[in-house]
Amino acid sequence: MIKERKGCYLLTLGCPKNEVDSDCLASALERAGWRMTDSPRDAAVMILNTCSFIVPAVEESLESVMELSELREGGARPLVVTGCLVSRYGGEVLAALLPEVDLFVGFDDYPHFAGVINALLDEGGEATGGALARERASTLDRGYVYLKISEGCGRRCAYCAIPSIRGPLCSRTREAIVEEASFFLGRGAMEVVLIAQDTTSYGIDIYGRPSLPELLGDLCAVAGDWRLRVMYMHPEGVDARVLEAMSDPRICRYLDLPFQHVDAGILGVMGRKGSADSHRELLRKAEEVLGEVALRATFMTGFPGEDARAFAMLRDFVAAVRFDWLGLFSYSHEEGTPAFSLREGVSTAVARKRCAEIAVLQEEIMREKAGEMVGRRMQVLIEGVSAEAPGFWEARSQREAPEIDGVIFVPCQEDIEAGTLRDVKITASEGIDLIGAIEPR
Repeated sequence: MIKERKGCYLLTLGCPKNEVDSDCLASALERAGWRMTDSPRDAAVMILNTCSFIVPAVEESLESVMELSELREGGARPLVVTGCLVSRYGGEVLAALLPEVDLFVGFDDYPHFAGVINALLDEGGEATGGALARERASTLDRGYVYLKISEGCGRRCAYCAIPSIRGPLCSRTREAIVEEASFFLGRGAMEVVLIAQDTTSYGIDIYGRPSLPELLGDLCAVAGDWRLRVMYMHPEGVDARVLEAMSDPRICRYLDLPFQHVDAGILGVMGRKGSADSHRELLRKAEEVLGEVALRATFMTGFPGEDARAFAMLRDFVAAVRFDWLGLFSYSHEEGTPAFSLREGVSTAVARKRCAEIAVLQEEIMREKAGEMVGRRMQVLIEGVSAEAPGFWEARSQREAPEIDGVIFVPCQEDIEAGTLRDVKITASEGIDLIGAIEPR
């Protein structure tokens, strides 16, 4: 057994799916007797969970390696690197390029991660205790938790390296997901956020067909005053069954749709179906079933084949639909993807200029939409005291997903607590964000 609870520092880069992985790794370490620290200087070992989805993510991972390596103290405080960077490039290749790292750990070693770390520091003990692999959530103190419902992806979008990094679709059972949701709801979570590479493909590998509707039904049957949010919904998977399941009042009226483009030709080369017309029809059906719904979409500029006409179609589509929120990316020519064999098309500078042009347009749309919210009453999740706006708490309604959308600022008062649901009236807007006043109970 470990004689003392040594400190372990874990830095997570990338998306919420990586955050969940880090929660699982930290849970295993704590069961093995480790203590998680907020500072690498208080740790006996440093762990970096990396992202490598696109070139900028790889660059951020490498920069973080260099920063943490300065605290190794000659190896007395080892640096361990894990996550997507290791899966994409391999530990042996990275070891030759990054001698500053003491150990690279791949996904295959996650089931016995604590034992790997113990061996590195010549510590005894095994990872024991707890029926769930994940017993902590880094966001729980803010009132919400991410739940990963599947790993990997069965789709083959030409620009995406995820299948080669994370592997094919591997869904969790509905029972396991409901058990984990119940576990965190019992510990105070008020919002459960479902995530995956593609939530609409959930269950194909286990149940023989997409089973998100059945999973939503199981989760909505869990008692309590809480809400459910679904992220990363591939447009091709949002059918009548999914929309009907999302009509449950517990589920946030929020759609996260990575359309990527509106030009049918470009979408075809991307390995995706759809067009501007099919996107509009999907949004029409969603409104018909769900009523008013907050819309988040993702679009990419500069993909090979995007000429001035195709870009104009994309810009005009964004202007016409007026999404509540938008994720925008310029195309990244990623080695190992089918699109890597294509001609790069427009220059990186042009792709980024087009991305910036739509960003300016969307910023104005979001400001206008924020102004339209003034006077409305809504239920919000109080997340915590704002570091950005002294004297205010930060909160979110159904229309704002955590970390990526705007927030609602609520003036501080004595009866507000983090992780609680409260009713507010929107009194003003500040850019794309809102200001609300707590309604008397």
